Amino acid sequence: MKAPHPRAIRPEDDSAHTAPPDADEFWQESWFLSWYDPARKAAGFHHFGLQRVRQRADLWSWIAVDGAVVGKYQNLRLPLPADDLSDLTLGPLHVLTKTPLRSYAVSAVYDNGNRSDVVYESFTDPFAFSLGSDDIGKDHYESMGRVTGTVTVAGADTDVAGWAYQDHSWGPRHWGLLLTHRWLWATFGPDLFCSAFTFTTPKGRLDFGYVYDGGEFRGITRLDTGARLTDDGHSPAGCDARLWTADGRGYHITGQCQVTSVSTHDEGVLLTDGMTVFECGGRLGTGIFEINELKAPTAAHRAALGLA
Repeated sequence: MKAPHPRAIRPEDDSAHTAPPDADEFWQESWFLSWYDPARKAAGFHHFGLQRVRQRADLWSWIAVDGAVVGKYQNLRLPLPADDLSDLTLGPLHVLTKTPLRSYAVSAVYDNGNRSDVVYESFTDPFAFSLGSDDIGKDHYESMGRVTGTVTVAGADTDVAGWAYQDHSWGPRHWGLLLTHRWLWATFGPDLFCSAFTFTTPKGRLDFGYVYDGGEFRGITRLDTGARLTDDGHSPAGCDARLWTADGRGYHITGQCQVTSVSTHDEGVLLTDGMTVFECGGRLGTGIFEINELKAPTAAHRAALGLA
C-alpha cells in the first residue's frame, strides 16, 4: 500500500459533508474518537455515523474505568441531527471542536448517571490513506494524540489521561462486504504508532494500514495478528502480531486486552473492541485490538465444500 499523506487534508474537511446527488443508501459520514488509560484501566469509545440518504444516524458509545464498562449506549436508528460536526449532540454524546482537525472536547452522559468528559489534542497533523476499498471508506483521514479529563461513576470523578485515536470518513460504506476483519491500533509515543488492518471480503483478503516510525510513514503489505479470543467466540484476549511494510521492515507487536465491549451494525455486523496494552521492542503502548469474526462461509469455503 502507499504510505499515508500527512498534508492531504483541507481545514473544511473537519466540517460536515453533503452526499452527492447520485449517492446510494450506503453513503454515510462517520466520526470516531477512542482512548485508553492503562494506569486506571479507563477507556472511551465513541463512533457515530450520519446516514444522510437514509435520513438516520447511528451511535456506538461506551466508557470504562477499573477494567469494567460503566456506561454504554448503542442505537442504529437515531434521527439525523441538524447540527454541524463542529458542535454536535447525538444521543448521550456531545462533540465540540476546539481547533479544527486538531482538538475536540467530547462528553458522554449515560442513563445510569455515569459520564466522561475529555479533551483530545492531536500530536500529528491529520493524514489520509485508503481503507483498502472505496466501498468501505472512500474519503478518510485520521490523527493520533492524547486525551485528558475525567470519568465519573456514582458521582465520583477519576482523572484519566491516555493515548488516543481520532478519525473522520465519508462516502459509501458497505458493512456487509466485511466477512471478517482484524484491526490493530497501537501508540507507543509520537515517534512510533501504527494502524493495521486485514479484511476478508467476497473478493478475497486485503491487508493495509501503516507504521509511523522515526519520522516516516511506512505502508503495510501484510498483517498476521496471531489473534486470541475468549471462550465467548467474539471477544479479543490478545495478539501476537507480525506487521510487514512495503520497504521490507517487520514489526513484532504483542498485546493483552484489558477491557472489551461488543457492537453491532446493519448487514449482520458483530464486532468487539479490546482496549489493549501493547509491547514492541521493549516499549509499552496502548490502543485497540478489534475483531469481527466470520459468521458465514466465504467463496473459498463454499468452493472447498462443493457448494453453489
